Amino acid sequence: MTVRKFCVMVLLALPITITATAQERDPFLPSAKTIYGELGGPGVLSLNYDQRFKGEKGLGFRIGIGGLSVVLAGIFTIPVGINYLDGADGHYFELGAGLSGFTAYNGSDFFKIRNSTLIGYFTLGYRYQPEKTGFTGRIFVSPLITPGGFYPIYGGISVGKRL
Repeated sequence: MTVRKFCVMVLLALPITITATAQERDPFLPSAKTIYGELGGPGVLSLNYDQRFKGEKGLGFRIGIGGLSVVLAGIFTIPVGINYLDGADGHYFELGAGLSGFTAYNGSDFFKIRNSTLIGYFTLGYRYQPEKTGFTGRIFVSPLITPGGFYPIYGGISVGKRL
């Protein structure tokens, strides 16, 4: 192979290499979106939507709806928060904070509210979220700040689907 042919091949391959590299690091990639069910955490038993503001990791938000009903009483929750993911290849460290609206009601009559309050929470945990669509999972510690005090030992798990 002559030097001239080698130079022509390199010049032809260079744009392909640059394009492939740019696509991996493009900050304008679609935002990662996830729907998941959560047991524990700020929603008690909830269905949630989570999205990055851009790309696969970094800053994002969550919003959910949940609660729990027992024979004579129940609670209704709406957790809202921001979170940050750091990691690679679907394995992330998650750090977050937010507020969850808690409303206690009588089990026989949802509209007979006993009391309502806002509870603050933090999230510190591990998240598996594939780079494309598929199963997601989380395990986390979620300390709560309530009108009744600070509860550092609380947490939860979640499973869902990356959209």
